[in-house]
Amino acid sequence: MQLRPYLDARDARNLIDAALAAATREGVAITAAVADAGGYPLALARMDGAGMLTADVAQRKARTAALLRAPSRVLAERVASDPALLALTDYLPMAGGVPIRAENDVVAGAIGISGGTADQDERIAATAIGALDGGD
Repeated sequence: MQLRPYLDARDARNLIDAALAAATREGVAITAAVADAGGYPLALARMDGAGMLTADVAQRKARTAALLRAPSRVLAERVASDPALLALTDYLPMAGGVPIRAENDVVAGAIGISGGTADQDERIAATAIGALDGGD
């Protein structure tokens, strides 16, 4: 039997806290969402001032990254040349969803950020993942 790594409630909270801190440093109000490896929600936080749609968008970015096992930006780039891909999925082709990988490169979940530019969202997600990696 093989055991798969997973994110627990503490990991999800630490990711959210790190993302909110990074967004504060960037000067942007965001929503951060964490999903498990199956794309199901584990945690969500919307900062004061974040847009109303950011909660749904962050969750969908996290789900997309978890299920694709790749950053959501990858799908955005593929859809640009093959828009028919959108008809086959409920994925969100927008940058800002980043998978969280365990030591053996297995995806344990993902984080989705919404509220900044695509680059800001990805940078905040990467910062949060880095804080989780450095926190253990």
